[in-house]
Amino acid sequence: MKTFIEPLKELKEFNDIRDNIIINNLPVQITGCIDSQKCHLIHGLGDGITFKVIVTHNDLKAKEIYEDYRLYDRNVFLYPSKDIIFYSADIHGRAIVTERLKIIRRIIENQPTTIVMSIDGGMDKLLPLKMITDRVITITHDSVIRLSDFGLALTRLGYERQAQVETPGDFAIRGGIIDIFPLTEEAPYRIELWGDEIDSIRTFDVSSQRSIEQVDKLVIYPAAEIIPDEKQIAEGLGRIDEEEKKYIKSLKEQNKTEEAARIRRIIEEFKENLEAYQGTMALESYINYFYDNTMSFYEYFDDRDTLFFLDEPGRLIEKGDAVETEFRESMIGRIEKGYILPGQIDVIYGYKDVLNILSKKST
Repeated sequence: MKTFIEPLKELKEFNDIRDNIIINNLPVQITGCIDSQKCHLIHGLGDGITFKVIVTHNDLKAKEIYEDYRLYDRNVFLYPSKDIIFYSADIHGRAIVTERLKIIRRIIENQPTTIVMSIDGGMDKLLPLKMITDRVITITHDSVIRLSDFGLALTRLGYERQAQVETPGDFAIRGGIIDIFPLTEEAPYRIELWGDEIDSIRTFDVSSQRSIEQVDKLVIYPAAEIIPDEKQIAEGLGRIDEEEKKYIKSLKEQNKTEEAARIRRIIEEFKENLEAYQGTMALESYINYFYDNTMSFYEYFDDRDTLFFLDEPGRLIEKGDAVETEFRESMIGRIEKGYILPGQIDVIYGYKDVLNILSKKST
């Protein structure tokens, strides 16, 4: 794609901005650039940089930029934001998580990537990148697999055990055969065992169940963003129990017996679902109970090889403020009616916190 960049190099303004980027004299403000020119300019300015992150004010605008940018870079991905208020249903689809984890995989593997997202995509709290990296499972022909332990490990990573693998996030164990459809892959894998040892690893077709090709290695990334281990689950449930008791006591003191009964029922159902569904549970609204350390998606990037592009900063501030205000107001109402615990209100970063994070990045 050098054809697109060469004309820009003839412009003094472009070269001045590139020089500022090279010497890290940032941030740089660019004005007077119409929408049709933005992707061309971003592509040129980010030439040679591993990660380029384009942040805009809403998902619709992010999709427009993503579609335009595909002309310049095939390694461009749309990082979807969650509807933070309504996403925390106990069981939910994997579409958003799948797209997010494909991008997180590229970050971990340091693959050159352009990411387009809205400002609120970085407001929800996530696990530190190292925690996700440490949970990745790599299978080679030298690996030893104990079926009972392996099945439990996959469940803890958010995979669902099925009779037959059909969709990403499924796995099945039949005798000495393990089928798994990693969330970050385009086809499922079949591991054939000889005792505890690997006999073969191959991809296969879901419909025909026929093998596609043999491979030397399988890397299994989590199928969920929140993946507590057994210890973290036990400690998290302990914190939830403690806060539930305090909150119910407070509600009863205010003669809110209906609300007290409601939160008790909701927490009981949450515990039952957590035991039944484990890794497929949406734990986003409970993340602070299971983890002491969290971070924003914007903090996943190494400052030395990442360039952030903030599209219309004024509108980013307006959108961030609106998302935070709507979230806080909704959560306060739900707390008062006994639908959530007080600690569940603190599951997103305020827009000022996010802007502070971005202000320390190369923009």
